Amino acid sequence: MADLRRADLHMHSTASDGALKPSELMRKAYEAGLRCVALTDHDTISGLAEAKKAAKALGLDFISGVEISASVGEEEVHLLGYGFDPADERLSAHFTRLQEQRVERARHMVRKLQEAGVGITYDAVAEAAGGGAVGRPHVAAALIGAGVVADHHEAFQRFLSDGEIGFVPKPPFPASEALEALHRAAGVGVLAHPGHWTASHVLMSLIRDGLDGIEVVHPSHDEMLQNYYRRIAAQYDLLTTGGSDFHRESEKGRTRLGRHTIPYSYVDRLLTRLRQRRNAVHSD
Repeated sequence: MADLRRADLHMHSTASDGALKPSELMRKAYEAGLRCVALTDHDTISGLAEAKKAAKALGLDFISGVEISASVGEEEVHLLGYGFDPADERLSAHFTRLQEQRVERARHMVRKLQEAGVGITYDAVAEAAGGGAVGRPHVAAALIGAGVVADHHEAFQRFLSDGEIGFVPKPPFPASEALEALHRAAGVGVLAHPGHWTASHVLMSLIRDGLDGIEVVHPSHDEMLQNYYRRIAAQYDLLTTGGSDFHRESEKGRTRLGRHTIPYSYVDRLLTRLRQRRNAVHSD
């Protein structure tokens, strides 16, 4: 009998730039028919404890996760970390540093915008973040709140995209260091949404540095891309994962939760690799 259980291993909460609290997100995932989830907030694991507790109460299988902003040379990449020990001190130190850098980056954006005559404050950005990891969407929210732009799209188009007056690049964080930190904490690292824009030399560099998998299923991946990355994963013995990259429901009340999912065979391979990683870490 076919296993009809589905998983979504890429979603965001108010701990970073999502619209739902971790517990609310778990409820939405359950209502969408999912049976395994991972919370993957940007550069923070502060929402994991709440999400795990809520998932357990709902009978959902839960995998600890995070989406790390990293770099390969001059190229920015995002790595999805899974199954790591959230209490690992060295990994926690990385997240603390990343959060400090996010705050300074947002402050720098606000200063640049103020110098250009745009009337927003960092306090408004911090309020939009609500105690979560600060990012460009929260600067966009401050611009909307000040009446400077009508929506997030306009904020990014006029002020926050690369080359615009409010853009500030992220400090480099070598992907090799991120992967090493995840591995030391008994986790795995997966390349998020590689799409059409990840160059072959970047992907090969990540594989040489110990990349564990590729996110094959993603809203930005059509069937051709999914098949392409499945072939790459098979060639290099990489895990295949996927998810909705959920942040919020659309303006029409629709949600992508339950629409971009992976089968449990993918989850089983991930869990097997995590057991192997934990055994290796504990034997050192």
